[in-house]
Amino acid sequence: MSVHGVLTIARLELLQRVRGARWVVVLVAWVCVIAGVTGLSWLGLRKAGDEQLGSTVYDVVLFFVLGLGMLVMPALTSTSVNGDRDQGVLATLQTTLLSAADIVLGKLLAAWLIALAFLATALPFLLFGYVKGGVDLLGALRSLVVIVVVLAVVCALGLMFSTLTARPVGSAVLTYLTVAGLCFLTTIVFGMLAFLVSGEEERQVYGVDYVTEGSVSDTQPRCTTRTEVRETVHTERIWPVLAINPFVIVADAAPQGDDEAEGMSGFTPLRWISQGARLAKAGPQETIDECWTGDAMPADSLTEGADDAGPVWPFGIAFLVLIGGGATAVAVQRTRTPVRRLPSGTRIA
Repeated sequence: MSVHGVLTIARLELLQRVRGARWVVVLVAWVCVIAGVTGLSWLGLRKAGDEQLGSTVYDVVLFFVLGLGMLVMPALTSTSVNGDRDQGVLATLQTTLLSAADIVLGKLLAAWLIALAFLATALPFLLFGYVKGGVDLLGALRSLVVIVVVLAVVCALGLMFSTLTARPVGSAVLTYLTVAGLCFLTTIVFGMLAFLVSGEEERQVYGVDYVTEGSVSDTQPRCTTRTEVRETVHTERIWPVLAINPFVIVADAAPQGDDEAEGMSGFTPLRWISQGARLAKAGPQETIDECWTGDAMPADSLTEGADDAGPVWPFGIAFLVLIGGGATAVAVQRTRTPVRRLPSGTRIA
């Protein structure tokens, strides 16, 4: 593998893609959709009187950019290798001094650069939310780095499937199914596994008891600790299933707000996801705190234990990098020559 070879393939891929007008149309549509989402979020939340307007807009835009990216990015590489093989281009590249690693990494680099171009067009709208306040700069930069890595892994998965299947349609379908599995199946599996790690246990409950002192009219609420049998779900045993979800990873890396109460107030979808994932990692509390005398639960009790559990995004991003590296290695192996066996009907040159 050589840097010159990788850059050569990347340049050829980029020239081939920008030569068509469809990517310009897709890019313009991408910008228009994100602009529309930003504008509608700003107007709607401003009318609703959201106190964290800037951070909420940032959350909504980042969430939407990730969702669109997971839909668009698989198309960049899922037909890259088998598409070139059908057109007789891949065999020509394989007869040159370029190695299989040069070809695969060059195609991956080109797709990743296009993904970064899409992400760059969304930066002004994310900057709009940051300027309006309530967004931590370090958290914002961390979330952008994480989303860049996620998009690179998606491109690597598409490239792998393009080397494993003979037809571009098959590789595209497999790529989208894998992305859908990471985004949706992980959540479903987590919910199903929760039934397997739940059961009734004796728990310490710090709750309200009404103590009568003297006459009945002197009954007063008092917080006491007692032992009760409660339904308990040990999510700390299954949290890694949830932590590999790309939306959970980006949400947990996103800005969390100045404090726990602020992070859970208002419409902040990324922070809700992050707090939920961290609470799942923490598992059930040693003592169930139900010591309140009003109708509503205090805000701090909703996030208790989340900070002690720590972030989940480092685990998730390490997993994605691992499968991205594995996918790239498989793609390189499948592109090596000489090819001993090809699927029936596959064009060689």
